[in-house]
Amino acid sequence: MSWSYVKSGTQGQVLVCLHGMGGNANAFAPQLKGVDSLSQHMQVWSLNLPGYGSSAPLPVMDWDCLVAGLKQFLDQHQLHKVYLLGHSFGGMLAQAFAAQHPSYLAGLILYSTSAAFGSNDGAFQQRFIDSRLTPLDEGQSMAQLAPGLIKPLLSKACAPHARQKAIECMEQVPSHTYRQAIKCISVFDYRQNLPHLKLPTLLLTGAEDTMASAAMMKRLASKIAWSKLCVLPNAGHLANVEQPQLFNQQVKVFIGLLSTTT
Repeated sequence: MSWSYVKSGTQGQVLVCLHGMGGNANAFAPQLKGVDSLSQHMQVWSLNLPGYGSSAPLPVMDWDCLVAGLKQFLDQHQLHKVYLLGHSFGGMLAQAFAAQHPSYLAGLILYSTSAAFGSNDGAFQQRFIDSRLTPLDEGQSMAQLAPGLIKPLLSKACAPHARQKAIECMEQVPSHTYRQAIKCISVFDYRQNLPHLKLPTLLLTGAEDTMASAAMMKRLASKIAWSKLCVLPNAGHLANVEQPQLFNQQVKVFIGLLSTTT
């Protein structure tokens, strides 16, 4: 199993980024490139999860396989005591990895994610699956679906260029991989593990995020001992693209590269 990646920065702490269900490694472009990027201060590794970018797909995607693949990647590149940043689907993988391999991590950044998906009776999960998969079953392509899928994820004032970058990432997701990720996310439940997380943890979300709301992230933070919640203004579910300077500043403060008064 070999995962492709984009890397920027040569010195300092290591930050490993895991994208969401509709993203890829380039979803973290504002953290990888530019004068205000995180790579100016640390090594940033943005991974393509299986089936995304040029990473080979899995025959069956499940959380155990994803955790094993991430461990293999870190071992292959001799990356240990890293800061692990996971967005949405990637944030679920970050939680699953932290549960099994905490010794690999210096800290955890959970960005617009959840410890469980949906309701106890499964009704929400089934509606979510149907709403995402039915258009594909009817023959629509990811390129056709991308604008409509991205629109509710963004804040009302999202800049056009950020909206377009998000759409481009979604367009590039293979439909087979998207199907796998939807089914994988629908069974995720790591709520019982939250009290056992003993890592410094930063939780980030956008004030206008309707998928991982500030209230939901606050409840998540309350279950994690060493955690801090930061809600970014004028941002939705894709805050790292919508408000990259604020996002990067909070990450730098958490990792210790800036004082809290910066």
